[in-house]
Amino acid sequence: MTTLFPMGCIIMASGHSARFGSNKLLQDFHGQPLIQYVLSATQDIFAQRVVVTRYEKIARLCLEQHIPYLLHDKPYLNDTVRLGMAYCESPELLGYAFCTSDQPFLRWQSVQQLCASFVKTPYAIQRLAYGESPGNPMLFPADLAEELRSLPQDKGGGILAKKYPERVRLVQVQDKYELFDIDTVRDLRQCLNLAAARYSK
Repeated sequence: MTTLFPMGCIIMASGHSARFGSNKLLQDFHGQPLIQYVLSATQDIFAQRVVVTRYEKIARLCLEQHIPYLLHDKPYLNDTVRLGMAYCESPELLGYAFCTSDQPFLRWQSVQQLCASFVKTPYAIQRLAYGESPGNPMLFPADLAEELRSLPQDKGGGILAKKYPERVRLVQVQDKYELFDIDTVRDLRQCLNLAAARYSK
């Protein structure tokens, strides 16, 4: 039986995809919607998990897989953070992980390693990184919960990493592309070509 880490996981799936031109999270990526990769990478790791989205198609995708979700109409990034934390709020949780939904190469093992690192240093802000280049997901200790709930308009937890740099711990990934996120159609094509080259080996 899998032992779940005592943390909440908020999957951020509310972006407008302005630079992409359409909802990138539903774009096909080698036979699956792009968002499916973060759903798989966070499965069976966290005590609580929720997808926060403003899109009914993503909500239906979660429903089909029995993944908790919150469907909302709030406009800003800090709204997504606050709503996700309200769902995951529990005195038993030691921290809160925030995952973007556009990293198709993110590995389950890396997310698990992030949580394992947090257990060893639960006072630290943990984030995945390749060398000195930090990325997502990020994991925040519970003592920062109030500050996370009170983030400025349209800001995410990254501003707390900048506020408390001495508390940040980088957890290394094996492959730099794990941290690559898709913002544009060009990014999508680049990742599709990379995936095709890998899958053909």
